[in-house]
Amino acid sequence: MDKITSYDEYCEALDGRGDIILFRGQPVSDFVLIPSGLRANHIQTADMQMFRFVDEMQKVFGYDELTCIEIAQHFSLHTRLLDFSYSYTVALFFACFDAKGRYGDKDGKVYVFNKSRYEWLLKKYGKNSAQVNKNNEYLYKWLQHYVDKSDTRMGDDGLDMPIFIEATRQFDRLYSQRGLFLLWGRDEMPLEKILQKEGIDQKEVFDTIVISKDHKTRILEELAEKHISEDSLFMNVGKIKDLVSTIKYGNNSGQVTK
Repeated sequence: MDKITSYDEYCEALDGRGDIILFRGQPVSDFVLIPSGLRANHIQTADMQMFRFVDEMQKVFGYDELTCIEIAQHFSLHTRLLDFSYSYTVALFFACFDAKGRYGDKDGKVYVFNKSRYEWLLKKYGKNSAQVNKNNEYLYKWLQHYVDKSDTRMGDDGLDMPIFIEATRQFDRLYSQRGLFLLWGRDEMPLEKILQKEGIDQKEVFDTIVISKDHKTRILEELAEKHISEDSLFMNVGKIKDLVSTIKYGNNSGQVTK
């Protein structure tokens, strides 16, 4: 498929898809599906930081392990979670958006993930991961073993393949980005390699749409017209505070006009 150069072309590329489809946008097209906590430069420290974070969060707030890990992801701590979205427009935004200006000369990419097909394959291949959903006792048992630094195989294969989990708490960004997560268990390779190892053709699970680097700015402008922007997706609290200040006090500084 040719590179996408507009919002309309993107919609045409998605036309006719069924099942439950999830999306992930990347501003650089050579990305592989692996969470930040399992990437080479973080893998030595990520789990230990997570154990400490979960311990402190449970002391203060009493949250369960999954909620603590979701909060860590929400605040950019390195975890075993990878963000996905139910929204194709949100994914397109993240395929074009480059907050630090590092990928202006790179094509973007949107992953189009067939969640229904993937979960069917987990059952077909008899994977323990097929047992798990957000309310499943097995997941919380595995998480308890994980944060206790004990054997996550639990006498069998543990979470043998990554699983999708819904957010336990809809934080502002998760809500606006229609987010959910893919959680990695004991297998710490990129998903592409995990599927290859299991003999599963990745085309059965996901495909990708390449976004032209030369058209990212224009696509972001098109998305902004549809109220998909940095402010709306990241819930720009500063702008909201400024607006309230202007309405209350008649100026932008928050100070009462004398």
